[in-house]
Amino acid sequence: MSIHLSGRGATPRRIVISCDVAGCPVQVEPPPAERWRSDADALSWARNHAADWTYDPVRESDYCPEHAEFSKAPATVPPRPTAAMRDRAGNPVNRDDFAAQLRLRMEQADDAAPAVLTRGQATVIARLLDELAGVYKAEDLGALAHDLSQMLSNRTSEHA
Repeated sequence: MSIHLSGRGATPRRIVISCDVAGCPVQVEPPPAERWRSDADALSWARNHAADWTYDPVRESDYCPEHAEFSKAPATVPPRPTAAMRDRAGNPVNRDDFAAQLRLRMEQADDAAPAVLTRGQATVIARLLDELAGVYKAEDLGALAHDLSQMLSNRTSEHA
């Protein structure tokens, strides 16, 4: 991704994803309505909406559809620590392990006494889970957040 500044601060910045293969001129730019986003949000949004583009997290490089083969993922995925969850020794928990622990806890939960949330609280929690799912889109933690968001949204719409 590159950030192009036009003018001397009078013109808003432009966020552009450029193919990182040497000499490739292909670029994608989010619509002007997305310029309000922070650089990290704009990058995530642009990558999610760039049809057939790929990203190599190891090289931190973007590739147009013609050069997508350059973004093949490594055979092993490095550990991805959680932001807040820690083990007993104080070390960050791997996000994939954390997602598995949470799913297991959900499956083993006693549903005899369901939690009581207002419809507004459930809607806010579902939207926060949607945001989390967007941040961890290709991970187990993101899938869990998405599933829970859908479950909450379905339950609140049933009782509407």
